[in-house]
Amino acid sequence: MKRRSFLAGSLLAAASCETLGTPPPSAPAAATPAKKPEGKSILELNPPETILPVLQNMQMRAIKPVPHKPPVYQQDQLVLLHFADIHNDVKNLRRVMEFARHYKNYLTDALLTGDIAGGTWNDWTDEMMAVPGFKDVLKTLGNHDIYKWNKTQRDATPRECHDKYFAGIESWGVVEPGGTNPDGLCYWYKDYPKCGVRLVGLDCMHYDDAQQAWLVSTLDDARAKGLAVVTSQHYPPAGKAVTGLPNCPFDSLQRESLGGALPRAVEAVDAFQKAGGEFVCWLGGHTHTDFCGTIDGKQQLFINVGTAKNFELWCDSRRVTGEKSQDLFNIVSIDTCRKHIRVLRIGAEWNRYLQHRVTMCIDYAARRQVG
Repeated sequence: MKRRSFLAGSLLAAASCETLGTPPPSAPAAATPAKKPEGKSILELNPPETILPVLQNMQMRAIKPVPHKPPVYQQDQLVLLHFADIHNDVKNLRRVMEFARHYKNYLTDALLTGDIAGGTWNDWTDEMMAVPGFKDVLKTLGNHDIYKWNKTQRDATPRECHDKYFAGIESWGVVEPGGTNPDGLCYWYKDYPKCGVRLVGLDCMHYDDAQQAWLVSTLDDARAKGLAVVTSQHYPPAGKAVTGLPNCPFDSLQRESLGGALPRAVEAVDAFQKAGGEFVCWLGGHTHTDFCGTIDGKQQLFINVGTAKNFELWCDSRRVTGEKSQDLFNIVSIDTCRKHIRVLRIGAEWNRYLQHRVTMCIDYAARRQVG
């Protein structure tokens, strides 16, 4: 009854105002909708009490057996924060870098294997490079990093890409082609002597005879120095010519996402292995979905990480802002004493096939899961 009286009174008041030639009283302003909370920060979702026990074991120094001597020699582990396909997602990049800064004492380096830009070369903001720590991240180029206005126009040259994406490369500690790299080539290597590893970064967007010759020379030099090799690049090294590791949750059942290939680089690594070189694995992106397996006909392991951008295109995982699935990247530890690769997923753990990606340990010499 009170509500009907109020409405009736309001209508009478409006009518009276119109009769007197004055406007009716204005309606109360609509309340501004409350801003939807963005959920938890990446550090709230990955607190020290959960993350540190894993990182401490991934970083744990290994005992390297020496013939006829007590097992006292200890070797450091190479621990990489590996992400790919950030696609100009500044918000998620800030979250990745916040994690990297907070746990920096447990990480050797951060590595981004391509697709820094969004859809094309122009889908890029200066905010990316302004994110604290991002200039220090090791990077390789992806296909979206070279597209100009559309895929039919001339792709960006190595020099253009080097100037745009590799700003700050002097802080990476890498060796570029020719030392000073006057041509702005976008491939490099970095040695970690205490870990016994050489990390190679390839430019699969401008792969040519010169880069192939450089790769062969770089691999030969690593073998001579007794360094195991990890290669990083954007494309999966062999496209669909791969076999997933049995019962591996980091190998998606969404096989249609596989694509791209670096056949000449695969042959160079094969020759390196046959000459006695130690190869660990390929680290890549591009697929937006996790894959892990071996190259058909070769003794080469590869690990592809899903997209770090908070979206679901070609991704097999549901992504929800403010929840754990907003983020997606791996912590990868290389133990050359035990020949182990250890992987910790940060972010999206489940996919549509209900594969649960949390941790993984692989014997890279035998190319099989441990445990």
